[in-house]
Amino acid sequence: MAYFMDKVTSTLTELGKNFDIVNNFQKLKTDQDRIIFALNILWEHNLILNQTNNLKNAKKSEELREQGNAIFVTCGSKISLYYKARKLYTESISLAPYPSKQLALAYANRSAVLLNLDYHSECVEDIDRALALNYPDDQKAKLYIRKMQCSIVLGNSIAKNMIKETEYWISKMTSSVNKLKLQTKLDELRQKVEQKNDQYNPIKPNEVGNEPLPVIKSYSNEIPCASDAISLKYDEHNGRHIVATRNIDAGEIIVTEKCYSSMLLQSNLMSHCSNCLKVYLATIPCKYCTYAMYCSEQCRDIEWKKCHDVECAIFSIMVTEQFFPNDFLSLRILVCAIKEAGNIQELRTMLEEANKSNVPRTMGFSPDGKFHSGKYISLYSLMRNTKKRSFADLFTASVHVCFTLYLLAQHTKIFGSKLLGNFKVLAENDNVTFLGSLILRHQQIISTNAHTFYEERNSSSEELGNAILSFCSLFNHSCSPNIIRVSKSHDIVLYTLYPIQKGKQILDNYGSYFAMEPKIVRQDMLLKGYHFICKCIPCQEDWPIYSNLKSFETLAIPMNDKNMIRSVLMKVNMYRAMIKKGDVLNNPYIIKDLITMIRIMYDRMPIACYEMINVVEILKQVYALHGNTFILPTQSQDK
Repeated sequence: MAYFMDKVTSTLTELGKNFDIVNNFQKLKTDQDRIIFALNILWEHNLILNQTNNLKNAKKSEELREQGNAIFVTCGSKISLYYKARKLYTESISLAPYPSKQLALAYANRSAVLLNLDYHSECVEDIDRALALNYPDDQKAKLYIRKMQCSIVLGNSIAKNMIKETEYWISKMTSSVNKLKLQTKLDELRQKVEQKNDQYNPIKPNEVGNEPLPVIKSYSNEIPCASDAISLKYDEHNGRHIVATRNIDAGEIIVTEKCYSSMLLQSNLMSHCSNCLKVYLATIPCKYCTYAMYCSEQCRDIEWKKCHDVECAIFSIMVTEQFFPNDFLSLRILVCAIKEAGNIQELRTMLEEANKSNVPRTMGFSPDGKFHSGKYISLYSLMRNTKKRSFADLFTASVHVCFTLYLLAQHTKIFGSKLLGNFKVLAENDNVTFLGSLILRHQQIISTNAHTFYEERNSSSEELGNAILSFCSLFNHSCSPNIIRVSKSHDIVLYTLYPIQKGKQILDNYGSYFAMEPKIVRQDMLLKGYHFICKCIPCQEDWPIYSNLKSFETLAIPMNDKNMIRSVLMKVNMYRAMIKKGDVLNNPYIIKDLITMIRIMYDRMPIACYEMINVVEILKQVYALHGNTFILPTQSQDK
């Protein structure tokens, strides 16, 4: 889309229309007026986006599978090559028509990779999918052999029952050489089955850290996803903000919120489920588009009903035309909102009622007097900073929305039926411009409020994607936050980092941390990204960055306190080493010890202290390892 925006800008400049467009656009008061204006501009100057769709393609699927085969035969014990082959096979699966021989072959080839990576359950799933499709009879025996290998490792009793069926398919093979090899392999497996050598059941790499969502001890009556230890307040200086209703200890869970809508980064589409965001190396594709992949048929069905039945027709086009990530998420939110309301008219009615509210604190509350973060009305109420945005920001977003509307009109029935006209026709359709105004509103909400989901991969935090969480968006920023966010599937868990006194504000961090960046850099980022000048304590007092922090040993701290701090910090280096080895998840005492360190230091020394920040960062890493994790194997095993 960037190249097309350049075309729009250059066309308007050549015609000498820039000044008039800027002047007239800035006078507009509503998002719906902005969409109508942009649609008319595109129509008047015949600015049309070329549509290139990345459709299912048997030939491309075969090419990717052959590339995977070329890598697979060279893998040996190199784990990285197995993962590279798996990615190519998965891309082949995403492009293969459904059903087709190409899809069956790609599943079968990927199952071989999964076996070598010790993903035995996933290997069996791919084998079963291949066999259910048009997989060649002459090659089925090797799949049954592979399935028996997995069943023995998993301890499944079906391994013994598979022997006769495997023999049958070996007999159907035409190559005597391959038949002999597989018969020999089957005889070896038969011995293992008879010896009941089925005790080996390894933990898969991606199972580590994927624990159940923690439960809050006592929930708020007003905010169902939050603890009753916090409440929502409002004043002119802080806007809506969150405060403690009682003294809160370090390490308490105060929020577990499920996102209203989420979107994977495109780089993660082949390795994670589009619906639940979990890592899964045997993903299955949407039957119709090449965009979405899922961990199961169940997740595929859930997302189809939730939003993908609409977006499926145009997401692949948006990918090839390089729409921005916010374009995808803003559309997905719209589809979810329409489905929640029931239809466009019901959505209008719901929002008309919401717009009547003039009480700032309870904006986004449902009729039952509660802030349900899973309801669209809570998201609709979030701040979007429209008046602070530049012309370029709003106009570019409006043009993107216009092309999204154009694709929706041509390829879906979201407006009741397909609209095959031009931008002028769309500009005159009230349903089109109403939904366009909501997409534009979402664009602004996302840029101000979206949260990034992370995954821990071998001691490194990697970005999974973005999501909208209405309640978590109400926490104000500090360059030294007193909470930490942990991503778990498509939920966010908030833990307190320090003790928080009753009545004190609970503060999140928007990406500018005092220990990592100097004040001038932080404030520039926050002003550009969030349209405010930060006045938190670290900014007011200009706290030093990490390399300049003082040790408690050099601060004016009584000797008795120093001795206590020294004593409590004795295990810090050991815990740091355990994190590097990934050896923390089965040791719950680590979190308890780290919180004790923070509690003792908090009462005796400033936060802006070398040892305090070290302990806090270690605690953050431990919490993160209890969230989304994918620990890659370091070496393969003999098969």
